[in-house]
Amino acid sequence: MDTLRGMAIILVIFDHALYHATLNSDSVPEWIATLSLIFNPLRMPLMVFLSGMLLSPSLRKGAQDYLSGKTRNILYPYVLWSTVYVSLWVVAAPFSGTPHSWSELLMIPYAPQGHMWFLHNLFLFYLIVLALQRVSRLVIAAVALAASGLVDFWYLDRFFFLLGFFALGDYAVQREDLISRLLADRRVVAVMTVLTLGMPATVLLLETDLRYRIPSIPLAVGGIGIMILLAGRIGDKPFAALFRHIGRNSLPAYILHWIILAIAVVMLRKAVPEDQGMVLFALLGAIGFAGTLVAIEVINRLGLHWLFSWPKRTRKNPRNADRRDGSAHLMRGVHLRNAK
Repeated sequence: MDTLRGMAIILVIFDHALYHATLNSDSVPEWIATLSLIFNPLRMPLMVFLSGMLLSPSLRKGAQDYLSGKTRNILYPYVLWSTVYVSLWVVAAPFSGTPHSWSELLMIPYAPQGHMWFLHNLFLFYLIVLALQRVSRLVIAAVALAASGLVDFWYLDRFFFLLGFFALGDYAVQREDLISRLLADRRVVAVMTVLTLGMPATVLLLETDLRYRIPSIPLAVGGIGIMILLAGRIGDKPFAALFRHIGRNSLPAYILHWIILAIAVVMLRKAVPEDQGMVLFALLGAIGFAGTLVAIEVINRLGLHWLFSWPKRTRKNPRNADRRDGSAHLMRGVHLRNAK
């Protein structure tokens, strides 16, 4: 689970480093943008799928504890860090060249700012499934994914698309035996491999972004399956320790990597010529990745976890207990079958 989270966060850092580089240079090589497009069908569906795998253990705690936990661990950091980001954007506007105003603080409840949309959506996903907890996860996924293809307003297509994969994550835990058997079937793995290879093939042939679009659903499902198998094979290997480390600290890594990249691009803008887009991207990627690791280390050493989760008065359960239960059983089952 931690390995998968770490892989997903690294894909996010890569994409956002490219975003900042292309905003500040017209000479970023086209193949890098193409590489990012290839991972678009997989990146965020994988993120919400993994979050969905933690749903059932949370629901078993009861509605009160469930809501309390999601408020402390998702809503609280969303509001806090959205406020921080908007404030920094306003203060830095004269230097960044991008206009911002304090009125954006009023938009936080209904219009997520920047990359914080993920936490906003995630909190709503948890509320929706709590209200529909007696409804089959496959039904929720099917309706949400279908709605994503029908709604083209604001970011609702993205919202419904990811809600579908959030529900599929919980379904994978509820039917862990079935999913483990499927992932152990060579024919199923062959199909998933073809679908995963379909991501670069489709992008190269159609030259289009499939992100949050109905045709990308089978590609994302196949890619997630392959990623689970890959994590099952390498998750306990020494070289995967970095993935696990980032995965265990995925929330601060996701929140902080953007500000690290934003500071880096301001510093590099004058140092790197505009026609050196590849150099700018490489430096941003390296700084974003290394800076995120440093930030995680500082948070852990100084005990700054309260910046990302409202502290509980009493903590009867071990830290990150939600990581165990169904999702852990599924990953353990995949790992054991791979070992055989």
